[in-house]
Amino acid sequence: MKRLITLLALTAALALPVAAAPKKPAKPAVEKPGAEKVAPDFTGHYERSDDAKTVFILIIRHNGDSAEMEFSAGRADGSGAAPDGSGKGKLNEKGELEFTFDDSFGNKGTAIFKKAGAAFQLIIKPETVADPRAVKLYGTMTLKRTADREN
Repeated sequence: MKRLITLLALTAALALPVAAAPKKPAKPAVEKPGAEKVAPDFTGHYERSDDAKTVFILIIRHNGDSAEMEFSAGRADGSGAAPDGSGKGKLNEKGELEFTFDDSFGNKGTAIFKKAGAAFQLIIKPETVADPRAVKLYGTMTLKRTADREN
């Protein structure tokens, strides 16, 4: 019994300094020099995927921080306004594309294009409305990337 108590005391004495020893501080995460975040490349052909009654096709040519966009919109049944538009923009600090645009109906405004999960989100805000028929096709919409099409 005396040996058991001595053995337990010795084991406890040896383990105590290890458990009480200060841990080495973790090294702070340091970015390597020259390591930059890779900006998304939004170049592609996109189509509206959240509304079967309207069609919205967007083409983006993205190069570095700048981008150009072209779009066509309309109702799936062919009725009503069918604006075409284009604009130029740049990548913001959030990794979104910010555009200014004008459409074939004389409307002008801004747009934001960003990744939203597995899809993409486009927010079109008209600021100068010359013909409100086209504006009904704008707003917030979900787009999916599709294969380029030859027209």
